[in-house]
Amino acid sequence: GFTLLEMVLVLVLMGLIAGLTLPFVVSTLDRIKLQSEVRQIASALQFARSEAISKKTLFTFNIDINQNQYWLAIPKHEEATQPKQLDETVQIVDYQKGNETITEGTFMILFYPRGNSSGGTLRFKSLDDKKEENIYAVTIDPITGKPNISLLEE
Repeated sequence: GFTLLEMVLVLVLMGLIAGLTLPFVVSTLDRIKLQSEVRQIASALQFARSEAISKKTLFTFNIDINQNQYWLAIPKHEEATQPKQLDETVQIVDYQKGNETITEGTFMILFYPRGNSSGGTLRFKSLDDKKEENIYAVTIDPITGKPNISLLEE
């Protein structure tokens, strides 16, 4: 059998190990949420491009930085999907296109029937990442209209 002292010692060691690993696990979960949201954005961008090609009409990918949401629309038919809210731990940092950087408000990325787009780069970060080590960028190629995800390490 075990003595009470040995049992207490084992419990203290287990508590110490759990306390040391908890911050690592929490930061990993935040990073996974960020990666998941960025992949969903890239998928929605790819969907907008595909729909523009298949329906032979202009599609827009609309983003509201202040409300932290996005939606798709067909301006010609005045149709729009329901806005998709990003996870509360994920924030849109900005949208860069050429020399212009948008950090607030609403803007749109255009997808044309031939597959090309207005292009630009969307940047995302986790609100819980105080050091801003993990900033993801989704770059939309203006010629092909295809999104590309990259990790920007600051």
